[in-house]
Amino acid sequence: METTIRYIFLTAIRDWLFVGLFVAVFLAFGISLFLGGTAMVEQSQMATSYIGGSTRVILLIGLIVFVCFHVRRAFENREIEVILSRPISRTAFVVAYWLGFAVVAMLLILPLLVCMGIFLPEISLAGLIYWGVSLILESFIVVAFALFAALVMRSAVSSVLFCFGFYFIGRMMGFFLYVLDSPGGLRGMDFGTWVGQGLKFVSAVLPRLDLYAQSKWLVSGIGNDTSYQLFVTQTVIYVPLLLAAALWDFKHKQF
Repeated sequence: METTIRYIFLTAIRDWLFVGLFVAVFLAFGISLFLGGTAMVEQSQMATSYIGGSTRVILLIGLIVFVCFHVRRAFENREIEVILSRPISRTAFVVAYWLGFAVVAMLLILPLLVCMGIFLPEISLAGLIYWGVSLILESFIVVAFALFAALVMRSAVSSVLFCFGFYFIGRMMGFFLYVLDSPGGLRGMDFGTWVGQGLKFVSAVLPRLDLYAQSKWLVSGIGNDTSYQLFVTQTVIYVPLLLAAALWDFKHKQF
């Protein structure tokens, strides 16, 4: 298992994942500071909010692309067959791959937190820690889903698009439910009831990614926020569930 994790880490270095994402995050820092400077009031708070939102999206999208293309390339180059020829079970293979991608995610997020703590002196330290932990937990879910999609689907592009759809819906679910519960909402539409029921069902099945890594924590601190109970619970539930689904499909593959 340690060999597989090390292999994924070396692959991330070979594919310039760390360099590429750090450059993208650096550019996001610069653009966010510029946009924050155009605000009439609370320029530093606005820049901090932009930095939190943009870096979160950049890191998670980069992880999705890396996981999907790495797994599909391993299938095409028969690297997975070589790994399975060693004394390792398919269960250990799936778990090791997820752990490897999770370690890569942490190695991307932790330096970001250090940089934000150094270069954003007005940021809330408690909020930064809260935001960083929730972002790591969110990355665990996203990596597990990307691994599941890459193992199930036969195309790297289709698995990436599938993951983007999952991430978009998870991030926008709070907005959808807000519109649904707002006065008027979809009630004036003939199909509003069906849409509302569908959204409520999806919100009950998919993880609420909009509750993770909220930029307001960086600006205002955590206060009496207790949402950590929800996103920790979601991570504990969805990561094993996604890995079990990926393992079930992987065990039925013929090599």
